Amino acid sequence: MFNALTPPQLLAGVGRVLRASADADGALEDYQRSQVLSAYSVTRLLAGELQGADALRAWTRAALLDALAGDGRPPAVAAREQLADPAVGGVRIGELVADLLAALPRAGADPVRDAVRAILRELADREQAALAAPLDGGAR
Repeated sequence: MFNALTPPQLLAGVGRVLRASADADGALEDYQRSQVLSAYSVTRLLAGELQGADALRAWTRAALLDALAGDGRPPAVAAREQLADPAVGGVRIGELVADLLAALPRAGADPVRDAVRAILRELADREQAALAAPLDGGAR
């Protein structure tokens, strides 16, 4: 959900591998074959991410807004205001979470920090489930 590489960047990388494979004379060498299989893996993971992205982003936004509700500290208010905008994408949500965690106390009890960390743990589990889910369109 917070991936630094965009789908166009990933697809361009896969395209380079496919182009190199198409230009190969004869059977692929072991290294070339492994590159093609890696490119295939990238496309499967990207498809899984794209298929589940909207639901993951909506869940994350709602969970974070709930965790930040009622917290009047400036970092929480700033994060809550930006999270309320549905146009804010996954990368920006990741930046907001990183900024928020950096601004909250690291020691002692902090219910917002603890809630945000719990949300991130659950998000990781949900993203893994989304990647493991069957793809629409029947790709294997």
